[in-house]
Amino acid sequence: MSLLRLLHLIGGKPLRKLIAFASASALSTTLVLSVVTFAAQEIDRTREEFVNLPLAALFLVALLTYVIFETRLVERFAADIEQAIDLLRMKLIYRLRHADLWQLEHFGQSRLFTNITQSCKVVSSNSQYLALTTRSVIQIGMILIYIATVSLLSCIMLTALLAVATTVYYRLGLSLEKCQEVLAGDEGKLFECVTDLLDGFKEQRLSSRRSGALGEEFNQLSLHTVSSRSEMHRQGWQQFVFGETMFNLMLGLVVFVIPLYSPSVRTELVKISAAVLFMVPPVFGLMQSLTVLRAAKAAAGRMMELEGELINIVEPCSEELRESFSPEFSEIRMEDMEFAYPAPEGETPFTLGPLNVTIKRGEVVFITGGNGSGKSSLIKLLTSLYHPDRGHLYQDKLVITPSLLVGYRALMAPVFSDFHLFTHLYGLGEVDSPAAEELLGWMEMDKVVAITGNQFTRTELSTGQRKRLALVAALLEKKPILILDEWAADQDAYFRKKFYRVILPELKRRGLTIIAVTHDDRYFDAADRRLHLEYGRLTELHVNREGQV
Repeated sequence: MSLLRLLHLIGGKPLRKLIAFASASALSTTLVLSVVTFAAQEIDRTREEFVNLPLAALFLVALLTYVIFETRLVERFAADIEQAIDLLRMKLIYRLRHADLWQLEHFGQSRLFTNITQSCKVVSSNSQYLALTTRSVIQIGMILIYIATVSLLSCIMLTALLAVATTVYYRLGLSLEKCQEVLAGDEGKLFECVTDLLDGFKEQRLSSRRSGALGEEFNQLSLHTVSSRSEMHRQGWQQFVFGETMFNLMLGLVVFVIPLYSPSVRTELVKISAAVLFMVPPVFGLMQSLTVLRAAKAAAGRMMELEGELINIVEPCSEELRESFSPEFSEIRMEDMEFAYPAPEGETPFTLGPLNVTIKRGEVVFITGGNGSGKSSLIKLLTSLYHPDRGHLYQDKLVITPSLLVGYRALMAPVFSDFHLFTHLYGLGEVDSPAAEELLGWMEMDKVVAITGNQFTRTELSTGQRKRLALVAALLEKKPILILDEWAADQDAYFRKKFYRVILPELKRRGLTIIAVTHDDRYFDAADRRLHLEYGRLTELHVNREGQV
């Protein structure tokens, strides 16, 4: 079972404690049954009016023992399962942090979000029912043992009926589980539809046809979800009614069937009936638990399945494989590097390269080209976020092998075209306040944003302002290579000019190597070199002081 596998992540001790506490709770409940039936039998036999104090004391002790172990069972199990969830969640985050970018881009964001957040919530909310299931099973077994001490035939017939009922109940549960899987798929499609609506809100507002089609798609998905959920409720209720019917059959078996085969049992019918009635809480608790546990089991299974899939896309380099690596370099070089995007059968794939580029330390290099020419892909290859189909990266004469990737990447501070602005300045430790204030002033953001502790005071700004803050964060890393992908595209004319005529020259003067993707032909003269891409082929174009080729 997925939940038991999840619990096993933190070792076998929690499972042993679960069984021990569940057994103690079940045993104390069975003791309560024995004391109550024995006391009732004694009162009927002796016709005494006074209370049997030793039996009353034993009853209270058994009841108190049940309360203590039942409470401890749920508390301890909840703590253990939360620890296991946290361990698995951190494993998922670790795999995700070390995933290969190319494979991650094709993995599916909704699955990652659902499993890392929602599935954890489902398991956490419902996992206590595993403890109650364990206790209920043990308690039913102990009550059957008690019935066996009264009438072996009754125990055998009740056990047989329970076995048949359990088999049918389990098969009904499998059908219900399939309904839940279908519902999970439908809800995933609804999530994607809502994502389309939010991410493409402007586009759908400007097109009534698109908006209507999107609404119709959502309506169809919603109706299908309603149908799936209704079917799930129907089968769940059908399963519950079956369980309730089986319990009533147990009482009917005791009262109407067993006396026909064992007349001597008639004198013990009260005891056996009382024992069957004592099975009401564990039987119905078991029915409820199994219903709820299916969702937790499925969620835990999805999380562990996701971990296995993420293992397969982890990049073949990790923190543990890191070798000593010097940040000093004279040049970085791409030699005969090629990268091809997969294409449908019969179509020619887009191929980037072969790329033979040498970038010397302290240079300002502009990368230009039309849309779809491969500029962003070249940046990803240069930063080693994409791995080439052939060719190598070099730092001076050193080939960048998988064990050196961490150190090589540590040379670079990027602001990508699809950048993400982190509110917190992760990885910087204590921020250099004078440097941060200087950079904010330099970017003309000091009147808008401040850095308090290690985070920006606000990030809800225009795209151009957010890019300025992203550049501030990149420069605070104090890395020797700055990667900028269409950084100036969202700046106004004034600040764009300031970027090319003031900021870039100052950064070069400070010794940074700058590699920038740009379309701003008016400012090509700000670069030392210009690399131009057309249909995946790279050429170097010389520029004069006015930026003309």
